[in-house]
Amino acid sequence: MTQVDIVASFQTSYFISGLAPFGDSLVVLAYIPGEEDGEKDFSSTAPSRQGNAQRPEVRVVSWNNDELSTDALPVHGFEHYKAKDYSLAHAPFSGSSYAGGQWAAGDEPLYYIVSPKDVVIAKPRDTEDHIAWLLQHGWHEKALAVVESSHGRSELLDEVGSRYLDHLIVERKYGEAASLCPKLLRGSGSAWERWVFHFAHLRQLPVLVPYMPTENPRLSDTAYEVALVALATNQSFHNDLLSTVKSWPSVIYSALPVISAIEPQLNTSSMTDSLKEALAELYVIDGQYEKAYSLYADLLKPEVFDFIDKHNLHDVIQEKVVQLMMLDCKRAVPLYIQNRELISPPEVVKQLLNADNKSDSRHFLHLYLHSLFEVNPHAGKDFHDMQVELYADYDPKMLLPFLRSSQHYTLEKAYEICIKRDLMKEQVFILGRMGNAKKALAVIINKLGDIEEAVEFVTMQHDDELWEELIKQCIHKPEMVGILLEHTVGNLDPLYIVNKVPNGLEIPRLRDRLVKIITDYRTETSLRHGCNDILKADCVNLLIKYYNEARHGISLGNEGDEPRVNMSDHRASQAFEKSLSLKTMEMKSKTGGGGRCCICFDPFSIQNVSVIVFFCCHGYHTTCLTDSYYTSSTKESEATPKEAEAYDDYNGYADDASDENEEETKSDGPRMRCILCTTAAG
Repeated sequence: MTQVDIVASFQTSYFISGLAPFGDSLVVLAYIPGEEDGEKDFSSTAPSRQGNAQRPEVRVVSWNNDELSTDALPVHGFEHYKAKDYSLAHAPFSGSSYAGGQWAAGDEPLYYIVSPKDVVIAKPRDTEDHIAWLLQHGWHEKALAVVESSHGRSELLDEVGSRYLDHLIVERKYGEAASLCPKLLRGSGSAWERWVFHFAHLRQLPVLVPYMPTENPRLSDTAYEVALVALATNQSFHNDLLSTVKSWPSVIYSALPVISAIEPQLNTSSMTDSLKEALAELYVIDGQYEKAYSLYADLLKPEVFDFIDKHNLHDVIQEKVVQLMMLDCKRAVPLYIQNRELISPPEVVKQLLNADNKSDSRHFLHLYLHSLFEVNPHAGKDFHDMQVELYADYDPKMLLPFLRSSQHYTLEKAYEICIKRDLMKEQVFILGRMGNAKKALAVIINKLGDIEEAVEFVTMQHDDELWEELIKQCIHKPEMVGILLEHTVGNLDPLYIVNKVPNGLEIPRLRDRLVKIITDYRTETSLRHGCNDILKADCVNLLIKYYNEARHGISLGNEGDEPRVNMSDHRASQAFEKSLSLKTMEMKSKTGGGGRCCICFDPFSIQNVSVIVFFCCHGYHTTCLTDSYYTSSTKESEATPKEAEAYDDYNGYADDASDENEEETKSDGPRMRCILCTTAAG
């Protein structure tokens, strides 16, 4: 027999119209009446058309009557229905029963709530139902959390994300919506572009730009360009534009549309430094390096010097002289000096003089002209008058060397500047160059009070009158007289100064100074005597050396040194010898005679004729030289006295003849001299 065991028993406050299992729980179709039967109004015999029943409910309860879930059903005409008008049926899954209160996937049963006019189908809720219910109630954030925790379908995430973003946009929470885009849109390029243009339409694109992907996915060029233009046209986002341009790869967009959107803002109130730097970066991307350099210079960017070298922009450095000087004058000055051919010194000076900040520009001008003068003292000669004033203001120690080196400044202007700045040594130098040595000496003595400087100045002038002036101005000042006595040894006679000193003038440390003067004078005298002795000894040694050189023998060679020339052959080839006579004489004039007569070219050994040899090593037969000498003497007699005097100055043969022979030679005619050397000199 079939037996039934009672496993649970409980009472309810409602009528049960149906019952079905639901895992470890029960599904109960509850009917809740409006009023109790005893409380009905029977005063009227006609039936009431106004129902008082409530909606039927589907309740999930435990076996102990603990309510787990309740849902009221919107059934048509529920007001007039009784408990018996409802019924509950269920279609259990086919196959084995559920295990542990859980159905396998796809085996969830269906429940049918039947009323006279409706049939309601119920089934267990899944994650998507829960998400839909959360979205329906406006809990988008919870719905998104459920999708993420349950790893739902990507289509479901897209739908939830899209509805969540729409909700945030409606609520005007643009920043929150933009921050969620990377999580909601993920790698969908089309979704990203759709939202980019949607934000652009709402004029809220700048808040989305920081979250836009540059790869995986990579959007279209237009999307990035629209984003950059949106940043550029909003002054509050110019800093974001700069950081975006630096961080985004330049290959994902074209810089030209963005440049076109920024350039109209130049020289307007909306142009900020960040926008200007961003424009410079875009110029670099687009290859417009000269425009980028101009903006970097205006922004005083330290890297502008490396930028110039990297892109070889030395041709355009003349446009931003003041800016580069303000940025780093130590690098700017050598840059302009090395490129003097591209930008001349007058142009540099002009721009610095026209600068707004006059104090800084004058200092920069001083640095530039100083360096230019060191490189080429004449390159900036037109500005040397200005340079005198600049040295006086910024580097007085360098003024005196400049005054000594330059010849292109006006002495009167320089003197006025030195007077205004109270520069004494410079005044002395200028007065000395102007020829007013006495006034310069007065400045040294009266204002500088430096007697040593005065002595040095007077010594350099080589003017005896200045010594008298120096003594005159110092003679009534005891201390100066003492110093003058110490520093005049070698220039003036100290006794002369002592005689000039007025009687009764007390000179400090006079005794010690006189002792020093005498000692110095003795030392100087001893040095002079020693130098004279050395000079005399050197003269004697040089004369002895000269004498020994003049009296040493001369080698003329012998017959074995070169082949003997046959006279017959010589006469036979006379025509040939005449054609080569000029070359032969030139050769013989450079070398010695070689044991031959330099006229007939016969060896001295084959003729018993006396030989005359000059110090130049050229030798002649006496007969050959006499004949040649006679011919030349005849020509000399026709020469002018000046020519004859010059002719006598040639080097000739000097023997040991006495002064009487020399006088006789002078009276008889010109001295004998080497024919070849005379011809070569002529």
